[in-house]
Amino acid sequence: MTPPSPPCESVTVAIDELRPAVTLVVDQSLSMRFGYPDKDSPVTRWSLVGDALFDPTYGAVKRFEASVRFGIAFFTSNSRAGGVCPILSEVQAQTRNYAALDRLYRGLSPEGDTPTGDALQQVVTELQRIPSQGPRSIVLVTDGNPDTCAQPNPDEGQPQAVAAVQRAFAAGIESYVLGISNDIAGQNLQQLANAGKGRRIDALWGVDADAAQPFQASGNVQGLSAQLYDILNRIPLCEVRLQRDVGLEEAISGRVLLDGRPLTYSMFNGYALQDPRHLVIVGEACQAIKDGGRQLSVRFSCD
Repeated sequence: MTPPSPPCESVTVAIDELRPAVTLVVDQSLSMRFGYPDKDSPVTRWSLVGDALFDPTYGAVKRFEASVRFGIAFFTSNSRAGGVCPILSEVQAQTRNYAALDRLYRGLSPEGDTPTGDALQQVVTELQRIPSQGPRSIVLVTDGNPDTCAQPNPDEGQPQAVAAVQRAFAAGIESYVLGISNDIAGQNLQQLANAGKGRRIDALWGVDADAAQPFQASGNVQGLSAQLYDILNRIPLCEVRLQRDVGLEEAISGRVLLDGRPLTYSMFNGYALQDPRHLVIVGEACQAIKDGGRQLSVRFSCD
């Protein structure tokens, strides 16, 4: 008996829908008012992060806003007064989002506690409600050990924060973590970095091949901006999530068009399978997407 043909896989999407969605989850707790790298420094942790993200010349959001769909969620709480927890101030992800994110940052100031796990759980729930053909990532920027809404003091919310990052990874959302002071324990930073990549929680970076790289902030704006560039450059910019498993022969015989121009199957310039559920656009074709491509059409087994 002839095996049944695979079902047609047909996707036509605007390129903006394929661009990676990066949600910046930024600590807004009271300690972000402290100086950095020293607590007496005139440069506060809050202003350092704001400049590294939003400086119009070298800020990471300004630099990447055309190729990355940026969203943001500043998090804090008012739990000690029996108030709202977590408090999230948010802008949803889209390209060319610099002005909206910068405006939100300028209207906020540090206050309250650090309910990292509670905030991440809420952000992940919101991201799961939004369909996306492109990769989704979280960049967590925090200056202290996590607490929780249920127990704002002492800071013992690390298990909840790790669980939230693990939940994100299980949903296909990778996380990167950037520590903005030495107040956050190195072990906590490492655990969150590992959880963000689906690695073992006890793995140690620089010692264990299974460990993910944690990021500890540079003491100046340009250095921190460069670290954010490094994180963003690790996030794939030309990847398509498929609706079903696609085999190599099927992919090679398929039809992929970028703005009406056919692409060839190639590991160097065109399109290729990264795995049965992910297609990657490579070489000059990927650069064309970054430079302003508008539409990608993918058809496998549709004739």
